[in-house]
Parts: sequence; C-alpha cells; structure tokens
Amino acid sequence: MMFKRYPYTIGLVAVISFIVCIVWLFTHDACAHPLGNGLAAWWAFIVVPTSFIAIVEEQGDEQ
Repeated sequence: MMFKRYPYTIGLVAVISFIVCIVWLFTHDACAHPLGNGLAAWWAFIVVPTSFIAIVEEQGDEQ
C-alpha cells in the first residue's frame, strides 16, 4: 500500500541508501567493521532490490 502512494520517494531513498552503502563497503575494512559491513551489504543487496521489486509489482497492478 505504501509503495503505491509514494513510489518515487521510496525509490529515491532506496537509490541514495544504496549509494551510501556501496561507498561504505568500498571505504571501510571488513575486518575492522564486520557488523557495519554486514548491515551495509544486507541493505544494499537484499533490502533495496526487494523494495524495487515491490514497487514495480504494485505499480503493475494499476495497468
């Protein structure tokens, strides 16, 4: 329901958070920050693609 109301806002936040996570992963050592890198990888590679799938599926229901 929420994705149907604000798809562009949620998509923009997802893209920005994806970029932040990728920058974090490239600039921090995995051994020094294992929890931060794990959360950044989880967000960038699991949560963001799943949210994009949900946005696309809910927008497809309107047509």
